[in-house]
Amino acid sequence: MFKLRHMTTNRQLAIWLLAVSALIVVLVVYGGWVRLTRSGLSIVEWNVVTGVVPPLSDAAWESEFAKYRQTPEYQLVNYGMELDAFKFIYYMEFGHRLLGRLAGLLFVVPLLYFLWCRAIPRAHIPAYLGIGLLFALQGLVGWLMVKSGLDDRPQVSHLRLTLHLCCALALLAACLWQALGYLSSAAEARSVPRTARRLCAWLFAAVCLQIAAGGLVAGLKAGHLSDTFPKMFGVWVPAGLWSMQPLLVNLLDNPTTVHFQHRFFAFAVLGLALALWVAARRTALKAGAGLILCLVVVQIGLGIGTVVAHVPLALASLHQAVAVALLAAALFLCHRAYRG
Repeated sequence: MFKLRHMTTNRQLAIWLLAVSALIVVLVVYGGWVRLTRSGLSIVEWNVVTGVVPPLSDAAWESEFAKYRQTPEYQLVNYGMELDAFKFIYYMEFGHRLLGRLAGLLFVVPLLYFLWCRAIPRAHIPAYLGIGLLFALQGLVGWLMVKSGLDDRPQVSHLRLTLHLCCALALLAACLWQALGYLSSAAEARSVPRTARRLCAWLFAAVCLQIAAGGLVAGLKAGHLSDTFPKMFGVWVPAGLWSMQPLLVNLLDNPTTVHFQHRFFAFAVLGLALALWVAARRTALKAGAGLILCLVVVQIGLGIGTVVAHVPLALASLHQAVAVALLAAALFLCHRAYRG
């Protein structure tokens, strides 16, 4: 009877965490759409409580529009924009912020209930507190990112944008890892060879690095630099890769370097995925490794298509969505390899 109740509770916890994870995925993909439509700087204030209600009257809309007209984005990019066009970008950003609040509530309210019912093992409570703090940090980083584009130039800090993306994916990974822990046993992990297990970890780390590099590409708008593949500007190694001083700054701030490294590190990820697939052919990880290999190939194709087609909205959004799917698949495989 106790075992049955324990299994039921674990299933409830897993369903809750998977629901939070699904909403985070929606937030990440929708956030990319907000960025690509240049909607992220339309709301110039961060009102945690009152910000849940959009403008409801003509006067309220005029007030919000007046605030936006003071921003560098309006004055340098969208000068002369009409109110209807402003409403579109406002609702885009408003929807993103509202979804973020809903994700926070979807995590906090059930968490309080499960704590009250003593359904969460005491040893797991620090992990949930960490996830809660990460939610709070994500909201703060999101606002600091927006604020960076309201001062001098109509573009958010690419470093803050990348940090915002990484925080979201860390939240997704933490929630998924906890959920998988309630759904699995350690039996399968014991049968996974050490080589395959290590390759799982290396692949997950490589996917994380590649997504972070993609965040830098997006923040610097580096994807627009060259619309050819595999060469950039007609050459294999473009000039200016190390034009900034000190040299390491190029890896974060030089659009040409960021674009170049994102292109070719993708093939390092492909190599790891292929090695894992070979190592896992006779293990319980075979199907997952095959799926990841397929996702990597698709993702590289989408990346090439996005560049060649001059970063169209739909293709760029799909590229980001598949990146999230790849991260989740790599995490799932790591969990099976190490925890079962």
